[in-house]
Amino acid sequence: VPVMAEKGYTVTYQIFNNNMNALVAVNDGSMDALMLVHKPFMQIFNNKNSADLVMVEPHMFAVGMGLFSERYTRIEDLPEHASIAIMNDSMNMDRGLRILADADLLSIDPSKKTVSLIDIQRNPKHFKFIEMDQTQTVRSLQDMDAAIAFFSHMKNADKDFNNYLIRDQRPDQYPQGVIVKAENAKSKWAYDLVEAFRSKKIREFAHKHYGGLYQYFD
Repeated sequence: VPVMAEKGYTVTYQIFNNNMNALVAVNDGSMDALMLVHKPFMQIFNNKNSADLVMVEPHMFAVGMGLFSERYTRIEDLPEHASIAIMNDSMNMDRGLRILADADLLSIDPSKKTVSLIDIQRNPKHFKFIEMDQTQTVRSLQDMDAAIAFFSHMKNADKDFNNYLIRDQRPDQYPQGVIVKAENAKSKWAYDLVEAFRSKKIREFAHKHYGGLYQYFD
């Protein structure tokens, strides 16, 4: 807000309790822009809702996702038939399963662009996956052997987001940035908003306040 004020803008903001409602608000014009939804999630929203949302370039940063546990400290210690919370939306379920596949904990159908639980081909430890909203996976840690969670949700719950068993290896495929209607993607105010978030002042604040949560793209 203060950086945009220096550019001559008055910015107001609204906090939403889930990403879907925030995307709807930008798409129907209730809000001008949105932060903190990654690009693939936005693209799926566009496809399902005939929406025309765009992430303004340059993209800004990525927020990691990992497998966390409050019962085990090493990935090798996860037992057979371990219960694992996983996000129930298609894009983040795909991302979570790929984290496990990259660690060779399971294998998935290589022919599928977006995979779900039915596309698991090998599950040697017979993990049991429990689907839930992405905002619930951190809360489930007390009941589950492990949970797939965003670093941001761990941070918001006052948990150490660096204390993961394993994490995603390709965060750059899930960039976050300023999302607007296509008609506003080339507007000066959208560009100025991106530049405000990418400014040295905001980067330094983000690093100090969030402890490396946001991985900026240079």
